[in-house]
Amino acid sequence: MKKIYKITILWGTDGFGKWLAEYILEHFSRYISELTITGRNEKKLEQVAMEFHTKPHLNSSPQGENEGTRNCKIIFTTDNIEAVQNADIVIYSVPISKTQQVIEETLPYIKTSAIVSDVTSIKGFSSRAMSVRDDIIVIPTHPMFGPYIQGIAGQVIVLTPEIYIKTSKEYLFLRNFLLQEKAKVVEVSSQEHDRIIAVVQWLTHLNMFVIWETMKRLNFHIGESLNFVSPIYKLMISSVGRYLGQNPELYADIQMYNEEVIEVHEAFLETAKNFHTSVSMKDKKKFIADVEEARGFIWKKYCDEGQVYTDKLIYMLSRQQEILKNNIWNKIELQNIYSWEKINWVLEKHDNGKIFLKSGEIYTIDEYEVREKWNIF
Repeated sequence: MKKIYKITILWGTDGFGKWLAEYILEHFSRYISELTITGRNEKKLEQVAMEFHTKPHLNSSPQGENEGTRNCKIIFTTDNIEAVQNADIVIYSVPISKTQQVIEETLPYIKTSAIVSDVTSIKGFSSRAMSVRDDIIVIPTHPMFGPYIQGIAGQVIVLTPEIYIKTSKEYLFLRNFLLQEKAKVVEVSSQEHDRIIAVVQWLTHLNMFVIWETMKRLNFHIGESLNFVSPIYKLMISSVGRYLGQNPELYADIQMYNEEVIEVHEAFLETAKNFHTSVSMKDKKKFIADVEEARGFIWKKYCDEGQVYTDKLIYMLSRQQEILKNNIWNKIELQNIYSWEKINWVLEKHDNGKIFLKSGEIYTIDEYEVREKWNIF
């Protein structure tokens, strides 16, 4: 497909929308002549425009006039309706609670035969809202990753189009492009997506929040508990902290806009009550029977895989400590897990989660991969 597109990303100044804009400019630019990014206020737009301007690989300008070596003009605007009118592709990157409103406000102004998509993590209501028009090509998506990754290779991207869209050249082009980029493409209906995600994602969220809230109610001292830490407990605390450290509004929307979530909540509460009853009644036989029944449901294969996977994580954590212990006054290499920046210097000591180099610099163990320098080729 040699057509050159004009693309609009609605609310593309934050989070995933901003990441998507950068990704499109870096990896998709040969297919586009114009990229329009909308935002909710002019000050934020100016900041993002200037940020794009300072990244040479994006070839943009604050005014959106520079067409650069990629022949792609970048436009920044707060006017969503104007932004969609001439676009060949419109992508909604809008908070869940605002998605339907923005779709309803802009959809009438999108031109016939345009490709319309969204990156919302709930597909039912957004798919219905976009599909009220039958003269456009609707391809709902759910990228199963956050805006912090370097590329999409190995990442899951869920596509939930209507059956008749799957044979369109536009859909096949997108699907093939993602596969060429080594993404894992999953194709399901929007209803099936929401049913599975209610368990895969939102049961996980619920469990994490319940763990932390329970600790709070017990006035449990997390810091002291780490003196008794096992590797699995540390992983659990870290996972809970990861979720709590992110945007609570996003999690609230995720829980409240998925029509399948309440059934999952009810099953969770009934299961917790069931185990509570077994323990309070000291019914060991029932407790064991319930665990064995759950193990039978999940299959031995997944139990074995879980053992191997967590053993590998534990090994990796232990290996880091072993390298530090055995290399005092030797040169080591640290690689930042976010930026991949490498640091080579002599290790002076390590203590309380910190790495002290002879240069006087101090680094946090959890943010770096530690390697023995002599083992680097």
